[in-house]
Amino acid sequence: MGGDYGSVVRAWIPAIAGVFLLSVTRAAEESEVAELREVISKEVDVRVQASAEAADWEARKAEMAALLELHRRELELLDEELDKAGQSAGGFDERKREAEARVAELREARRVAAEAVVANKQRALGLAARFPAPLVDASEADRLRLAEWKPGDEPRGGLQAILGLVTAAEQFNRRVTRSVEERGGREVEVVYLGLAAAYYADRNGAAGVGRPGADGWVWEEKGEIHGAVTEVLAQLDKKRPPEVVRLPVRIDGKEAP
Repeated sequence: MGGDYGSVVRAWIPAIAGVFLLSVTRAAEESEVAELREVISKEVDVRVQASAEAADWEARKAEMAALLELHRRELELLDEELDKAGQSAGGFDERKREAEARVAELREARRVAAEAVVANKQRALGLAARFPAPLVDASEADRLRLAEWKPGDEPRGGLQAILGLVTAAEQFNRRVTRSVEERGGREVEVVYLGLAAAYYADRNGAAGVGRPGADGWVWEEKGEIHGAVTEVLAQLDKKRPPEVVRLPVRIDGKEAP
């Protein structure tokens, strides 16, 4: 609307200037008429001339009044626009301040997240290095993503990788997992009881126990538990009714009886 107002004002400036110029011109004409009136006073009715001048002045006065009213209205509209502009500017400034505060918060959160990734990257990779084979396969994408992450990268990727590794480990630790692996050059079936222990057996009488160690899982052959492990496998396959099976368990470095 500010643009429309400017156009109206520019359009009326020549008109107003013309009115003032007309006033000056008419003043000069009135002086000449006064002189001419003395010359032709016998032929011109002074009263008619005065009446014409009065009518002309009234017309000019009405025109000026209309112009002044228009100008007053335009000024009012300008004030309204300025008030609106001021309100909009105030709202913009407030939104700008809110946006800047939000950006500052996000930058701070990004900095904290990056520091968290730097502080926990090696620890998480060390944890992943101790994962059993099935968990290694399930979490390989997150491990590679974290290994490739470096300071200056977007912290979200590093955080997601760390959380992915931890989540995968927690889920694995809550369930019994079966897998087929190679032990001593032989293919064996392995049963993992979460991340606490694992037991394996093959069809030729070989069996053993696996436990998490500092550098990965440590496997120990124990042929005497072959029957118990195959019984567990049969129950998992629903070939045997569920029943208690005794298997060796090590607690705090000591094997429970």
